[in-house]
Amino acid sequence: MRILFLTISIYLFYICPLYTQSQKFSMKKIEDLASQLPPDYLVDNDTIMPCQDICKNKSIVILHNEKRQISHLGISLFSKETKEIINPSVCDFIERLLLELALEENYNSLLSMLDRNKILIQRNGVTFGKENVTSISEILNDIKEPVVFTLNKKDLDSYTAVWEYGNDNMLVINFPSNRELILGINKKESDDLLHDQLKENSCNDTNEKNIFMKSEVLPASSYNSSIYICTGDTFMLKAINEDTYYKKSGNGYELIFDKDYPKESLSNLFHWHYANKGLKIHAKHSMYGNFSPDFEMKFADFICFFKNDFKIFTASRLQESGELNSTIIFQNKQFNYIHILIIKTTKESVFSEKGVITASFHSNIPQHNIKNLLRDWTKNDL
Repeated sequence: MRILFLTISIYLFYICPLYTQSQKFSMKKIEDLASQLPPDYLVDNDTIMPCQDICKNKSIVILHNEKRQISHLGISLFSKETKEIINPSVCDFIERLLLELALEENYNSLLSMLDRNKILIQRNGVTFGKENVTSISEILNDIKEPVVFTLNKKDLDSYTAVWEYGNDNMLVINFPSNRELILGINKKESDDLLHDQLKENSCNDTNEKNIFMKSEVLPASSYNSSIYICTGDTFMLKAINEDTYYKKSGNGYELIFDKDYPKESLSNLFHWHYANKGLKIHAKHSMYGNFSPDFEMKFADFICFFKNDFKIFTASRLQESGELNSTIIFQNKQFNYIHILIIKTTKESVFSEKGVITASFHSNIPQHNIKNLLRDWTKNDL
């Protein structure tokens, strides 16, 4: 469990609104939220301004992206510096959520929204909607400095945000670690964004050296005494794992990329993406709305894009026909979603300097009820 303790200041400043009639928004969620605000709140510049008609003692924050689209609207609770320390995406979500709840005039709709998104709000141990805990604006107005803020993360499942203030007062908000909920983007927007990012991506990692383990004692595999396995985590099925494969080299072990071991080499490619610098990937991207465009890029750039923010699990097999099959799971480290890459290729393609791996790519899949789906996809490959 990850816990962050911060003493935060709830602050405000005012910049004269520069209203325009042609505002653009980075996503539909922000546009829907903006439609509930008075027009003079929608300014052209990044702004924090009082919002007494919404929440008497608080301010509203409006931020823009590099395209001059409004990319964030919310009740201002965190400075930019505080967000960077805690988690910018989660802090933006909390601010946006509280603005959305404060703007909701229909009490039953508000309760339904909380229930639908599995969000729990409690003030001093009393759940929102019970006793006298029925107004988001009143709850926010009661929060005054000094404030101690804590963010707890339970595995990949949920976050708990806690404000301690005044005379032993406490506000607790628990919410799922759900990407679409926290980032405010739907499946179509997520797929479109990822597709564009992949097309524009190039890898900044220039370390092309093999991965060498010097002092470790690795167990030999059960099927080949020349192969040594560094065991990693598994993903739902034992066969889908983070295992990497080594061979003896001097006084240690080096990662295998060898035509004599095609299955192990294919799995290792996802951990040592420069093993074949000339290799490319050509994939059909299954996106929202039965839209499946192709993309082609350097294999190293593709893996480099995911390696910092995702755990990578592989399950590879060499078929009797000589075809190499692999199922790769990219599991986001922060949010509860995955991408799945299904590869059907040949040994010649993997080891050729001008090789092209063909694949299908399924993006932004929630991790709910995925086990049967994985079995369907992998039953012929494992």
